[in-house]
Amino acid sequence: MSTSTASRQRQGVAPAPVLNPGLAAAVLAFTGVLSLAALLGPNLVADELGMTMSMNMTHYMELLAVHQPRNLLIFMALPVVLAETLAISELAILFRRGAVPAWVRKTSRVAGLLAGPVMLAIFLHLMLNAVVPLTLSGGWRGPADVVAVGFYLSGVVPLVGITLVELGLIGRDAASALKWHATFIAIFLVVAHVAMIFGMLDPSVLGYRMLHQH
Repeated sequence: MSTSTASRQRQGVAPAPVLNPGLAAAVLAFTGVLSLAALLGPNLVADELGMTMSMNMTHYMELLAVHQPRNLLIFMALPVVLAETLAISELAILFRRGAVPAWVRKTSRVAGLLAGPVMLAIFLHLMLNAVVPLTLSGGWRGPADVVAVGFYLSGVVPLVGITLVELGLIGRDAASALKWHATFIAIFLVVAHVAMIFGMLDPSVLGYRMLHQH
């Protein structure tokens, strides 16, 4: 172990992730499989229940409300649990420094490697089956609807960024990697909560009016 590495570990700063070609290839293959499944698999957005806007839902809320609990687990629980795992482990590393158990760092690493591929697959699936059709048909339910879905989908940027950090492609030294890691987690938590707030809002509050009531 080098002197600099030993010093970093005493200070509670983990060495920056080093690019591992085998791991990068495995993550790329996993990402490819998930992305193909998202683009070619069944449409998880389709509402066979025939829900109407009688409850004045944004599409964000309707997505989570139909096909319970499948949609809630895939589109909400999975990315949020990964992000919260990263946030909690980051705090543990910060406060406990060198005393952090190895399993905490490993859990953080696994969550970071999974977060990007999972959110990218969700992004592609919703772009294909929700965003493009809604835009072409003029089906958006006002500003709240657009903000909720837009901020939700923007979460792909920080989560993919975290995966790139874990692969050693961003933040080549320990301090830089830690900074990027924390920044990406913070960005995701902000955009996810903005999406939740606007997603739970009645679209009519920001001026949406249904043209046809069935």
